Amino acid sequence: MSAAKPVAVITGGAQGIGATTARTLSERGWTVHSLDRKPNPDAAIVSHICDVTSEAELMACAAAIGALDALIPCAGVNLRPDDSRAEQLTLDAWNRTLAVNLTGVMLTVRAFRPLMNNDGAIVLLSSVAALRAMPLADAYTASKGAIVALTRSWSVDYGRFGIRVNCVCPGPTATEMMSGVIDAFASNQQLQLPQQRMARPEEVASLIAFLASPESSYVSGAIIPVDGGAVAHSAGMPFPKRKASAA
Repeated sequence: MSAAKPVAVITGGAQGIGATTARTLSERGWTVHSLDRKPNPDAAIVSHICDVTSEAELMACAAAIGALDALIPCAGVNLRPDDSRAEQLTLDAWNRTLAVNLTGVMLTVRAFRPLMNNDGAIVLLSSVAALRAMPLADAYTASKGAIVALTRSWSVDYGRFGIRVNCVCPGPTATEMMSGVIDAFASNQQLQLPQQRMARPEEVASLIAFLASPESSYVSGAIIPVDGGAVAHSAGMPFPKRKASAA
């Protein structure tokens, strides 16, 4: 960790979980660089316009930023309307999803890992879709499952450099990416979550911030769901009704 203010680089840092994580770290004293196709609206965040599918743009950002303590690739595409099962999924839809969710992560790590300080941290963002079945979303689940596998591989490989690598797997989270499906989810799917609500971006960001910090100095290779207990739930078992809060 840097002796001065620690430095974090976050891709997808202009919206959703990435933006919330950027704000959380900034409020905790970090210098935060957001890489996104649009600027982060927070003046405290250093914005870089960057497409994570472009290795040249990532390398240019890395050269401009220099040394860092935490790398947090959050850029990603959500479930797409054209995602489906293998025999119905177009190759173009498959390639578009993996280009951002998987190849973009690899290119980000390739650009920035050599610049990381000793005792640094890489925090990857996967999904509960990598931990439990999600039918009719082959491209999305493949991309997120690969991130889990890379977490384990990189945690072993980069350990020799003092770099920790961990993975956060959010469940449904109330972000801009989910804005078009939140109402439908709330009415049709809510009872499938033990907490009977979506996650708040702040709940995911707080775990990412912990894993990026020295407080988690001996945590590496961990795959951690933030899903209100959804992965732990046995399919088919009914949930008890939520109790009202005590007055």
